[in-house]
Amino acid sequence: VSAFSKRSFTAPRHHLNLAIFARYFATSTESENTPLSMTNLYQEWTLEQDRLLHEKRNEPLPVLASLLGRGLRGVESRLAKLSDVDSPAYQRLFCDSEAIPRQDASKKLVPAGEVLRRIQYDYNLAEKDFSVVHYDRVDDNLVETPMDAPNTSVAGREEKFVFAIPEHRVMKVKYKEQIVWDREGRLDRVFGSMNGNGETIDQVIDAYDEWKRKRDEEIEWNRQRQKEVSFRIQQILGLSRYELLKELSSNLLHENEEAASIEQKDVSAYVKSCLQLFREVRNDPNSSIEPSWIPMTDVDALDTFSELAALLSNQLLRSAILVEIDSYSPKQQQGPSLKKYVLPELREEDLTETFVRGSGAGGQKINKTNNRVVLVHNPTSIRVECQETRSLQQNRKLARKRLRLKVDEYLNGTQSKESLLAEKKISKKRKKKQRSKKKATGA
Repeated sequence: VSAFSKRSFTAPRHHLNLAIFARYFATSTESENTPLSMTNLYQEWTLEQDRLLHEKRNEPLPVLASLLGRGLRGVESRLAKLSDVDSPAYQRLFCDSEAIPRQDASKKLVPAGEVLRRIQYDYNLAEKDFSVVHYDRVDDNLVETPMDAPNTSVAGREEKFVFAIPEHRVMKVKYKEQIVWDREGRLDRVFGSMNGNGETIDQVIDAYDEWKRKRDEEIEWNRQRQKEVSFRIQQILGLSRYELLKELSSNLLHENEEAASIEQKDVSAYVKSCLQLFREVRNDPNSSIEPSWIPMTDVDALDTFSELAALLSNQLLRSAILVEIDSYSPKQQQGPSLKKYVLPELREEDLTETFVRGSGAGGQKINKTNNRVVLVHNPTSIRVECQETRSLQQNRKLARKRLRLKVDEYLNGTQSKESLLAEKKISKKRKKKQRSKKKATGA
C-alpha cells in the first residue's frame, strides 16, 4: 500500500485500527477447528431494507451496498426484483396493505430546535436518554454529545451544550441507540413529520425494546456472516495467500492509524493486490482448499470480496473499497465520454454552508466581510472553501462547482472527471513524446 500524499476522504474522529479487519478475517486455526456451513450465508431482505433500497435507488451501487451491508451483486439483483411488477418483492413492497407506510405525516421536516425543546420540556421524556450528533468545526467531523452535557466551551448563557451550538450544526438526535431525528434522511420520529410517517417519540419509546432486540439479532447475524465469508475466502485462496490478504489489510490500516484521512490511490492499490491473489489461485487451482469455489472471472472474485467489505463497521473505508471494486465492473471499464460526462448533482439539504471572514489581498471587501464560503457535503463529509472573488454569490457558485468535482472523485475514483482529464493529458504527452522520438530517429 503506497503512502498517502493527499486527503480526499475525511476519517471519523477516532483513528482506524487493525481490529477492524482482524475481526473480519478469521485465523486459519479457528477455521480448521470450527468448519462453517455456507448454507446460512444468505439473509432474507426485510421490508425496511426494501423500503430504504427503493428510496435510495438512484444512488450509486457502492453507496447502496455500503448502506445496507450487502454485496454489490446482491444489491443489484434486489433492485431488479423491486422493479419487476411480477416479483414477490415488488408485491410485498407496493401491494401489501401492511407494507404501505402511513401518509398522515407533515411534508415539512420539524426543525432541530423544536425537537430539542420538546425533549427538554416534555416531562414524560428523560434528557439523559437522548444524545445529539452535531458538526464540530474544530475537528471538522460529526460528534455525539449527551443531551444533558453542560456547556463548557461555547460563550453565552446557555447551560447545556446542545442548546449553545447553532441549530444548523445539529445533524441527528438519538434516543439511546436509535436515531429519532435525522436531517439528511429527512426523518422525524419525535413529532412524526416527513419520513417519520406519523410515528412519534412515545411510540418509539414503547417499541424500543423490540427494536433493540431486532438490532442485536442483526449485529449477531453480521458477525456470523463475517466469519462465514472469511472462511469461504480462506478456502478459495488457500492458507498462504489468505495470510497475504490479512497482511495487506493490516498494512492498509496501519498506514492510516495516525492519519486523519484516506487516499483513494491506496485503496486502489489494496483492491488491485487482493484481486491479484484471486487471479493467482485461478491459475493454480491446486493451491486452493476448495477449487470448486474459485471465481472464474475478476468480477466474480471482487463480488465475493465485496460481501466482506460491505460488512466493515467503518463507513468511510467501507465506501472507499466498494467504490473501487465497482470501478472494475464491465460497464465502467470502457470509461465515460468526457464530452457527455455528467457530474453528480448536489442536494441543498445535504449541504452545510457557512460564511467566514476572508483574508489576504483584496482590501476591506475581503478582510472586513464574511465572504469566504465553507461548504460541507454531509453524506461524505467532504469540505471545500472558496474565496476566489470579492463577491459572496460568485464564491458560493464556485464552491459548489468544486464540491461536485470532489464528490465525483469520491464516488467514481479513477473514473471521475478529474482523473479522466489527468489520464488524457498524460496520454497526450506520451503520444507527443513518441512522435518526437520517432521523428528524431527518422531524421
